[in-house]
Amino acid sequence: MKKFLTIVCLMGSVAAFAQKGEKVERPAFPVDEETKLVTYTDVIQVPGITKDSLYNVAMEWMKKFYKSPSQAIKSQSKEDGVIEIKHQFQLTRDEKGQTVKAAQINYYLTLQFRDGRFKYTITKIHVEGPSYFGIEKWINEENFAKDENVTGYLVQIEDFMNKLTESLDSELRPAAPKKEEEW
Repeated sequence: MKKFLTIVCLMGSVAAFAQKGEKVERPAFPVDEETKLVTYTDVIQVPGITKDSLYNVAMEWMKKFYKSPSQAIKSQSKEDGVIEIKHQFQLTRDEKGQTVKAAQINYYLTLQFRDGRFKYTITKIHVEGPSYFGIEKWINEENFAKDENVTGYLVQIEDFMNKLTESLDSELRPAAPKKEEEW
């Protein structure tokens, strides 16, 4: 039993060492041709659902996704079918084997609703600070290209944005109506 545990521990340490030495690939971000900002946008078709119903579903989604939706919402108009959100999330880095806070990332999310479809746009993704520092600098500037911390930050940002867009896509689509059993 002792030998088995020793072998398992050795294999785990070799696997951990191999992962640490692996080069993490920098993610590719969607960049808007006009603004040159990283921008996630899509129009989701939801046939047969009214603008007001989609708006209501989005308000419910925000209660699940954000800890404090009232602080995240910057403006909203059910009549115009628009919700504007400014939100932030924390990046971390590994420092001497411990995970520590690194930077706070802000982003803007606009939800627009029409009968049968809704559109989301996520843009102005930037590091919280006294002046605007868009993540485009991390992506485009040569001095950040080989910085492993920056690569880790970009991976975290991509993971968060994927989680956000997948949640929007799945949660704002209404569930298929349940068929009643015939007796």
